[in-house]
Amino acid sequence: MGLSHITVVAAIGLAGLLSAGCSKTPPSPQRTQTVAANDTVTYSKKKNLGVIQMTNHYETEIDLGKGKSCTIIPRLLDQNDLRLTLTFGSKSADGRPTGLCVTQVTARPGQPFVINVNDVDMSFTPRLVE
Repeated sequence: MGLSHITVVAAIGLAGLLSAGCSKTPPSPQRTQTVAANDTVTYSKKKNLGVIQMTNHYETEIDLGKGKSCTIIPRLLDQNDLRLTLTFGSKSADGRPTGLCVTQVTARPGQPFVINVNDVDMSFTPRLVE
């Protein structure tokens, strides 16, 4: 009996963590709008970072404003593909990191790229320099 209670509590806690996503900040309130059944409404913000120059295997830190930042570590896979490890986070008032989210994506050097993180569409063009 005691083990089943622990299992249920662990499952509920895990479900809560998974539904929270990468951010520990509370989600913004949803807007209410009447929408036809076939329509899709999204309320994402867009942030264009332009061309980001980076060096293979060296991290580049981008200030996103409001205490948020993104660290990008590129790894050239071949002449056409680039693996980007992106770490998003912010710092609390006392300077400690909070709300970390890490993801890896494949992009092409010189080609515009878009990634959605916490309802923000970030676009940039990775450019490798030697």
